[in-house]
Amino acid sequence: MFTGNLNELISQTNFDDHQTTHIQQAWRNDRVAQSLDASKSGRVYFVPGYLCRGLPGPIGTELYLNELKQKLLSAQ
Repeated sequence: MFTGNLNELISQTNFDDHQTTHIQQAWRNDRVAQSLDASKSGRVYFVPGYLCRGLPGPIGTELYLNELKQKLLSAQ
């Protein structure tokens, strides 16, 4: 899930948690989302959107993909 609010980034100390907490909670509370196979098997990963939006272009994309890769590989 691509999440986050870049406007709130400056005032926060834990960027990743702050950027994903609201969507994680909404996901957990949504019956349709919880009915998906990915949710049932615990394979929904949340990556903060500021990684890509804050650095548009190849550098931001690489950071975003590296974060996603870490989350996917740590789940195995």
